[in-house]
Amino acid sequence: MASELDPLIMRRAEALAKRPYQARVFLDESTDDETVYVSMTPEIPGCHSHGDSVEEAKEWLELARIDLIYFLLVDGLPIPEPQPLGNVIMIDMDELTTEFDCEPALEGTNLVSTPA
Repeated sequence: MASELDPLIMRRAEALAKRPYQARVFLDESTDDETVYVSMTPEIPGCHSHGDSVEEAKEWLELARIDLIYFLLVDGLPIPEPQPLGNVIMIDMDELTTEFDCEPALEGTNLVSTPA
């Protein structure tokens, strides 16, 4: 018999997961050579997901973050704190590749961390 999730712990996990964690999304290839968007929360080891679009990858990541935090709470383990992103540069890869007349390595807008 499968046990049910504790609704009080789930509400706490949902609240904790809404804190300002980083969400990194990048293009990758699946094992069957399909392009996928991989998403991860670097502050929480093992918290990653994927989707067919950036939005879908981020939605699945939010659910993965809730689930992971839920089970950390159940097991009495510490919940990692969100980490500030620091200095960030936004790069619009579409605009950059148009300006330099080259093929894009990545699509969309990407965040690049810089030293403080």
